[in-house]
Amino acid sequence: MSTWAWISRRIEKDFLKMSVGHVDMIIKVAEGLLEMIRCMKQGKRDCAVKAYEKVFNDEREADNIKRKIITELSKGIIHPINREELIRLVLSADDVAAYSKASARRLLVVLNLGLSIDEETLTIIEKMAERNFEATRRIKEAIEALIKDVKKALRVADVIERIEEEVDDIRMEALELVLSKCHKEIRSISLCILLKDVVDSIEDSVDRCEDVADVVRSIAVLS
Repeated sequence: MSTWAWISRRIEKDFLKMSVGHVDMIIKVAEGLLEMIRCMKQGKRDCAVKAYEKVFNDEREADNIKRKIITELSKGIIHPINREELIRLVLSADDVAAYSKASARRLLVVLNLGLSIDEETLTIIEKMAERNFEATRRIKEAIEALIKDVKKALRVADVIERIEEEVDDIRMEALELVLSKCHKEIRSISLCILLKDVVDSIEDSVDRCEDVADVVRSIAVLS
């Protein structure tokens, strides 16, 4: 390995370590969403609102870290191909936080409108949020593995892909449940729309986790 290649690889690892810090905040966003749903299941409005505030603040901090990483990457101190992959990694991970926050924001609207979600629907939404939280934790595991064990990174990427496939199935169950209740029961149209959006946003979040897994695979191949 040439001296420049060695230096470039060392710098890339430094950026991966920065990305781990970014993902730490994304995990907190996903955890906050899950906490919010659980508070709503228990009928604790204040608890749910507090959880949303945590989601909002953690997502904003994730944004701040993202900007710092992108600024450093824009200085062009590593190979353009590697830089492009690292930018994709950061932006895809940041989308995970954005979609998790979007789900929480819609649930806040439900609370603010004084609408109620039945326990069966909240339970299946909770199940999706649990898998979303698990996928974000796996993202961190995969990125950490890129620094020292690329084979492990590839294995974890496969786990994330399986979680995404599982959430796809749960999403269809959730939508069937939501639409069935909206059709059979007298429900607010606003609630029906919001619930569908919550389900879709969580699924979008896990989709972005799979996008991160794909970037991890690409970086592993380049390593």
